[in-house]
Amino acid sequence: MKNKIAIIILFIIFIILLILINNHYTKKETTVFKEENLFIKEKYYIAKNLNKYKAYASMFPETKIKDVIAIINTNANKTAYKDVKKADLTKGILILVNKYHYLEKDYIPSSLTYLNEEYAYKDKQILEEVNEAFKEMYQDALKDNIKFYITSAYRSYSYQKSLYSKYLLTYGEEYTNTISAYPGYSEHQTGLAIDILSENVKMRDFKNTKAFAWLKENSYKYGFILRYPENKTYLTGYAFEPWHYRYVGKQVALQIKDENITFDEYYAYYLDN
Repeated sequence: MKNKIAIIILFIIFIILLILINNHYTKKETTVFKEENLFIKEKYYIAKNLNKYKAYASMFPETKIKDVIAIINTNANKTAYKDVKKADLTKGILILVNKYHYLEKDYIPSSLTYLNEEYAYKDKQILEEVNEAFKEMYQDALKDNIKFYITSAYRSYSYQKSLYSKYLLTYGEEYTNTISAYPGYSEHQTGLAIDILSENVKMRDFKNTKAFAWLKENSYKYGFILRYPENKTYLTGYAFEPWHYRYVGKQVALQIKDENITFDEYYAYYLDN
């Protein structure tokens, strides 16, 4: 009789332990699921990046989940100019050139054309498609009594090298890297990027002009985006540049405006995913 009671007691203890163990793993698995679900429900979630999201969020717990996803997707967690790869030329006007994607020294875009001196500094070149889009935008802006012109367009590798070196001597490396690109890493080498200013207005003051307000509201209609928006340095690597516009075509420009994302984010989610 005593043996039977002992066996029953042991059996009950075994069942209790089994329940506790099962509950432990269930809670653990539920916690993991909840953590993963925080990322999965975000719009720009990319499945292959899940472990990277989790690792980054663990290291920087105060970072918002949507920012964690944006940072990982755009490689902004990596070391600029170190962990890099060649820009994908097959993407055409949607090529990505930034601090993680570079162009070869000898890369020169085809179909470069000289800009009309009516709306650009002398001897400036750009892709023909970009030129046509800008002319349309320029003429429509004039109808609204808005006038601006292109101060910089296509830049060769050697030109960018000289410009970067000049800034480096003037401002030092840390600040220079927020306002200028390493040679080979500049969008201007693609022939798709332009800098726009108003007459007699300095770069730092352009954001306060009617011309900038007009471009901010209308540039997407012609296929242009503000490439380095305000408060997006942690993704683009560059300070706010109200003068720097990038041609991506009308459809993509509209989508980027509607979704309020950077081109880096668009490329990572829609083109490189």
